[in-house]
This record gives sequence, C-alpha cells and structure tokens, in this order.
Amino acid sequence: MADDDAASLGQAVAVVAVGSFSMLLVVGAGFWAMEAYGTGRLARCWRWLRVMALGGVTTLERKLSYNCAMCQYSLDAREVVRTLSCNHVFHCRETDKCRNVIDRWLVQESMICPICRNSPLPVLPWKARPPLSPAPAPSGSAEQPMPVSEEPSR
Repeated sequence: MADDDAASLGQAVAVVAVGSFSMLLVVGAGFWAMEAYGTGRLARCWRWLRVMALGGVTTLERKLSYNCAMCQYSLDAREVVRTLSCNHVFHCRETDKCRNVIDRWLVQESMICPICRNSPLPVLPWKARPPLSPAPAPSGSAEQPMPVSEEPSR
C-alpha cells in the first residue's frame, strides 16, 4: 500500500512539474513576442516571410539585353535575379557590382516595387522566366496621340 501511495505521489509531482514548465514556456514566449513587437523585429520578420513567398527567383542562363531596374548594372549569366509580378527584374543576391538588392528594399519599403510603386504579388511557379527585352512602360505614362479634329468642309 505504501508503494502505491509513493508511486501516485511521484506521478503527481511529475504532472505538476511538467505543467509548471509548460506555463513557464508560454509566459516566456509571450514576453519575447511583446518585446519583438515593441522593437519592430516581429514586423520585419513578417515582411521577410512575405518576400520569400513572392517567388520569381531565377539563376540566369545567359545575359539579358537590359539592366537591373535598381542599380542599372547588367544582368549577366549565372546571376540570381528576382522578377516581380510587374515584370521588373532585379539582382536578388548582393554582389560586388550591386549592393542594393531587391529583397532588402522590399522589407524596408513595405513591399512596393521601386520602379512602378505597385505592390508585388506572388509569382506563380509556371510564370515564364525574365524576358530578353525590358518590360513595357505602364499604360498611364505612355503618351497618347492627340485626337485629330476634323474641320468642316466649306
């Protein structure tokens, strides 16, 4: 009988210890989350996750006929580039010739393309690789031909 009481007491102590440890973990995680929220780390982490979910990262097989939209250096073969949903292409990894990579820009500037100021959407996996010619100009900035006014015949 004494052995049964000792065993049940040991189990009760183990349950209390596990419960106390779990509560300590929950409270610690709550304090960490509040501190991360207060310093802005939580928002930056969330933005990095959004950037990684955009997709559109490609290693080029050949040099493209246009330059990076951000640094204006050429996009050469074997460079890693990111194509946004607006078809603007940027260097994705920091190199000697390009220090301003698009991923860092998107995290700091709240997910806005630096060229057209649109919010990029996730690029679907079956979207074509970057085109060899630059993306077309937005339709709002293209000059519209002036209408020809017809003069009445006399």
